[in-house]
Amino acid sequence: MRILFDSGYPKVKENWFQDYDWFDFYKGTKEALPPNMPEARGKGVILTCFVDAGHTNNRKDRRSQTGILIFVNKAPIHWYSKRQNTVETSTFGAEFCALTIAVEMIEALRYKLRMFGVTIDGAANVYCDNEVVYINTSIPESVLKKKYHSIAYHRCREAVAAKIIRVAKQGTEKNLADLFTKVLTSTRRSFLLERFIY
Repeated sequence: MRILFDSGYPKVKENWFQDYDWFDFYKGTKEALPPNMPEARGKGVILTCFVDAGHTNNRKDRRSQTGILIFVNKAPIHWYSKRQNTVETSTFGAEFCALTIAVEMIEALRYKLRMFGVTIDGAANVYCDNEVVYINTSIPESVLKKKYHSIAYHRCREAVAAKIIRVAKQGTEKNLADLFTKVLTSTRRSFLLERFIY
């Protein structure tokens, strides 16, 4: 197989993303733009990110595995697979930790692209397969029940409020980040790889 770097725009299902008013929760939150960025030239790009966590995958220390795959348009340009630094007691916690890492990577990439003079079209589209994480990051009125996760919770929600990212739920069967978090059968691995590698 070989990796295909496709500069074409991806098809985005806009109805998967909901837009809410975050003013009452994160008043005046905006994306920090580089003050000395060059004038943007050429066509804009869309960032897409798939994020997942394999909860307690490591049998030795029960730490979860984070998997992240980031595309610029249709080109996969950054992939990440690493054991988490903490032992999470729930899938929710492991997924939120993974999403926090993804937010930091997306912010860094957006900064770099802007400093290269690349226009970024809208918020990065982030796909996760955990329903509760999706609800907690996408809906302003959702309430965190576990204070232990409050830093990751507010970090991700503030990125949504600032329109750095927007989050949609995509079932685990099509989440490309599964390649980096789980041991897969050859059939399952081939199915996911064929979605972006030729």
